[in-house]
Amino acid sequence: MEPLPPAPSRFEKRCVMLLFAFSMIFSVWGVSVGWLSKRLPGVEFRQAQTAISTYFIQEEDNFSLAYPTPVLGKPWSIPMEFPLYQWTTVVVSNVTDLNITKAGRLVSIVCFYLCLPALFLLLNRWNVLPVRRWLVLSMVVSCPFYIFYARAFLIETMALMFALWFWVAFERSVKNRSMGWLFLAIVTGVGVGLVKVTTYMVYLLPSAIWASQRLWEHRRNHQWLKDISWMAAAVALPFISTLWWIRFSDKTKELNPLAEFITSKGLADFNLGTMETRFSPDMWLTKWRMITGEIVAPELLVALGVIALLVGRRRWREITTCVGLFIVPLFVFPALYTYHSYYFVANAVLLMLGLGFVLVALLESGLSRVVVSVVLAGVLVAQGLGYYSSYYQEQSEINPGGNPLTQSLRELTRPDEYLAIAGYDWNSMMPYYARRRAVMFKSYLEDDAQRIDAAFAKLRGGKLGALVIVGALDTRATLIDRATQLGLESKPLYLWRDTAVFLPRNRRAESLAKLDDNRYGDVRYAPGVPMPQTQVANRWVELRNLRAKQRETFRDMSPKPVRFFSTYGPPLGGNENPLGFGAHPETRLVFTLLAGVHTLRAKIWLSPAAYSPDLAWNERSDGIEVSLFALELDGTRRLLKTRLIDPREREEDRGRVPFEMQFNLPQDGEIELYIGPGPLRSLTRDWATLEAIQID
Repeated sequence: MEPLPPAPSRFEKRCVMLLFAFSMIFSVWGVSVGWLSKRLPGVEFRQAQTAISTYFIQEEDNFSLAYPTPVLGKPWSIPMEFPLYQWTTVVVSNVTDLNITKAGRLVSIVCFYLCLPALFLLLNRWNVLPVRRWLVLSMVVSCPFYIFYARAFLIETMALMFALWFWVAFERSVKNRSMGWLFLAIVTGVGVGLVKVTTYMVYLLPSAIWASQRLWEHRRNHQWLKDISWMAAAVALPFISTLWWIRFSDKTKELNPLAEFITSKGLADFNLGTMETRFSPDMWLTKWRMITGEIVAPELLVALGVIALLVGRRRWREITTCVGLFIVPLFVFPALYTYHSYYFVANAVLLMLGLGFVLVALLESGLSRVVVSVVLAGVLVAQGLGYYSSYYQEQSEINPGGNPLTQSLRELTRPDEYLAIAGYDWNSMMPYYARRRAVMFKSYLEDDAQRIDAAFAKLRGGKLGALVIVGALDTRATLIDRATQLGLESKPLYLWRDTAVFLPRNRRAESLAKLDDNRYGDVRYAPGVPMPQTQVANRWVELRNLRAKQRETFRDMSPKPVRFFSTYGPPLGGNENPLGFGAHPETRLVFTLLAGVHTLRAKIWLSPAAYSPDLAWNERSDGIEVSLFALELDGTRRLLKTRLIDPREREEDRGRVPFEMQFNLPQDGEIELYIGPGPLRSLTRDWATLEAIQID
């Protein structure tokens, strides 16, 4: 008979609890990294799909079952999962005033940590002593993959929470004939079936294995009849509700001429796989890279495998069972686990349980407690280093989300308008970060005039704000033609990388002005589009008539002038700091002031090239006149102060020259700061710049 494992010593208890405490602290810190960022790192396209639904649920206060996912046109609903996660996120956001990104992360994090009590109870079925269960939980919370994805804007941790509690409740309700556990099994079964049916299928397997074993053990008595009734009671409503939701979501998707490909029938081969995908070497290699690159480092996997061979005899059944349960979904859903790493949220916990049992076996061995403790600490440190080397940098970046293209779309279109997008599949990132509804055409539909017309017909009465085409334009003639009929330009107005954007004809001037004002990253005008010009040279210009970006030129002036005159026109919209104002003569700046004593302070300088010693004396600037006038009611100008800046003659006038003019206004009125030519009245090389005008 195999001897019993040694009972936990006080040293072991303290060591295990300390390791769990450090693992939890590390986990909580990890999920908070990059908390302020609005970008959604990690399968961003899928997070954006969940996020855009949540955003529009909140914006429209729309808690219907046919909830909005506005990326394939009308009807704006293409329900995939039951929207419990999205609804919860909106409620949390509304109650806490957190933005939806933070609220979505918070819901995911809370769901993940609520998995831990279920795992603690599950470990009881394998006769793991309570103190040693904390060590298994340490493996789960320190797993780099869960630190990264536990805070993702995804339904995954909510589905996992329901699934684990269903597993616990199913077994306990049948075993103990407990109505409380039965109720919990029904509620959590309904929850996981509605939120993510594939996760439900993953955890039906261990429940089914346990049920089969129990029925076999009770096959010779009438106990099995009662067991079956309790088992049926636990799964009947979850099965019915899951089938109802699949049918409802399919019926809703069928209302959309562009959504056929995401019905359960359209996704059958992709979701359930084929024999080819199930045994594809390339797909298995991809899955192996995900496991060793994102879930557990290959070195740690090998090390724990060696430990299992050396001391894992007592726990071989639990280790192989958990690892086997982790592997089975990779066969059942081969494509899903190849192309979507986040699917491992559902079953990576089973791998962590298997590796956790290796550590439990190590504790149950007769090895030195000190040696065992060092090994355990080393394993958990390796988990932390794995997170730091694989996920930390990507997660820690603080990013407003989106890119210059989505920012421009958000500001150049209006909230009640939608986008038409081609060449981006049905990736929700662009419409989500642009905060706009969209009709997105998959590549095989871009030249299907009938489908395009059907999609736009459903949108009749809506306002098309932009057509966005990624890639070549010549193959999208039908789409461009339909967008032109709906009021857009026939040619793109601007480009971002390989993406062309068509905007409404009737807002061309407004759109060009906004593009000129904002200069979105590497956004550029399309070929043939003239850059807008504001005529400011050799004429009086009211400051209020300039666009916001153009007024930036005057940001370092206090107060701002009400109008100005510049013979050659100042450069508008500069970003220098400090900001210089081009004041080549003649330049006039008019300010409105209250009566009283005032002091004008500023700096002025001429470019060194204006008085370079390499030039002949008569080719150098003869300086500039800086004068201050009071503008009288009768239209005359009364000189208050004047000064000559002449770097050709005076060394002290070279570089930035501060000047100060004190004056008195007997009544409210206007003053004019005048920059004119020097004594010879020559404008040659009078390249003057004003800085930091302050009038106290």
